[in-house]
Amino acid sequence: MTAEMEFSGRNVKKALQKASEELGIPTDAIQYDILSHGSSGIFGLAGVKKARIIVTPQARENRLIEEIEPQVIIEKERFNTGLESAASVDTEEALKTGEAVLRRIVDAISPEARIAVERDEKRVRFLIEGGQSGILIGKRGQTLEAMQLLVEKSVRRLNGQPIRLQVDVEGYLAKKEAGLVQMAERVAKKVASKGNPSSIGYLNAIDRRVVHLALKNHRGVCTKSIGEGPVRKLMIYPQRNPRTKS
Repeated sequence: MTAEMEFSGRNVKKALQKASEELGIPTDAIQYDILSHGSSGIFGLAGVKKARIIVTPQARENRLIEEIEPQVIIEKERFNTGLESAASVDTEEALKTGEAVLRRIVDAISPEARIAVERDEKRVRFLIEGGQSGILIGKRGQTLEAMQLLVEKSVRRLNGQPIRLQVDVEGYLAKKEAGLVQMAERVAKKVASKGNPSSIGYLNAIDRRVVHLALKNHRGVCTKSIGEGPVRKLMIYPQRNPRTKS
């Protein structure tokens, strides 16, 4: 699943205020989608429905970046002894900085955890092992996703260009992907059988891609992402609908 969080209130404004208080982020800095505007019901008594919003990961990422930024600057000065611009910083130094930033975050949560680095032609992987893995992963992988965003951000700022990297805890990502594939296949079977579209939920780009690829050759269904931004609703339709992906 994703790192999105849902909040509700008497109206959208109240739901937004609740999100601001819980996340510690100003309301004007929160990026969100409205799931429901709510309803006052009949004379405010029967049929009352709360407004619901879903906060995208970007809002929390910005907050975490502000908190970790001084540490990123310190690590840049430590590993970059010259006066080069951010775009010219060596890739190796940028990766060392990313690892150092990840180490600081992990130490604050579970100092006994270990970090190993693996590389191949496609990407660099930071593998966290031991310690309190459940806390490092977080509910629905929220903490792990936040760490991934922070490390990517720090490396990109120093290197000047994106580097494909991945942060994982005790093989969680492979298990998560396998679970997504199983769920997608189960929902697809139901959609193909009954002929009614169904939603898997709100997923980030990586998780959406997993589902799209898993059902790419499924003869009975097609998939489509609904909405804008990093978190979108993924729908599975009977094959008779146009095949559109994003």
